Amino acid sequence: MAPDDAGQGGGIGAFFDVDGTLAASNLVDAYIDFRLSNRSLPSRGVWLLGFIPKLPYYALVDRFSRARFNRIFLGSYEGVLLEELRSWAEGEGVQYWASRLYADALLEIGRHREQGHKIGLVTGGLLVTVNPLGSMLSVDAIAAAEAESLNGRLTGRLATGPLSGQAKVEETRRLADTMGVDLRKSYAYADSYSDRHFLECVGHPVAVNPDRRLRRLARARGWSIRTWRRRSSIERLPIEETINSG
Repeated sequence: MAPDDAGQGGGIGAFFDVDGTLAASNLVDAYIDFRLSNRSLPSRGVWLLGFIPKLPYYALVDRFSRARFNRIFLGSYEGVLLEELRSWAEGEGVQYWASRLYADALLEIGRHREQGHKIGLVTGGLLVTVNPLGSMLSVDAIAAAEAESLNGRLTGRLATGPLSGQAKVEETRRLADTMGVDLRKSYAYADSYSDRHFLECVGHPVAVNPDRRLRRLARARGWSIRTWRRRSSIERLPIEETINSG
């Protein structure tokens, strides 16, 4: 597939998938972190005993369809108070992201900024949980899944559907138009084969810590392949130091 011809502004963009690409994170981790917040130790144990048996099912669904997995798993938020989730995201969620960001990802974003490139996040995660990350990184735009709510509580449904596959491409096109960048000159970063169409829609695709199928595809297409390491326990990110000193 040739790079997309949409978003033909004069600028250059760098579009980043989040989970597994910018950070050592995933939808399940974020959900667990949220659910365990403000619980007593015994209550945490009880909740985990009920949740852990579901993980093999989620893994199986994800193996066959990322879109279906996103739809099913994000349904776990049904009944959650939107304000409670937002409060977690803006409080403990900030540390959640800071502790998982890849140092190499921050360096890459910095290099793009030095060249005057616009930065966008394109992720299947919930917008309410990703917004604080966007603020931390001072990105120019975010495309994420939007949770449907009714009377202040999440319904477990997505207002705009799961953001994966072709939907991710469409959102990238939309961001490109908003940001005034040309996708043919732009960059995209992702770690999963399920994001291959997202990578194909730009002129400079980059496979980050790719799974086996994406690595094979990247080699066949001549795409850049990067390994972004998870720092050791004694290392600290500049962004984490700033948060902790605030």
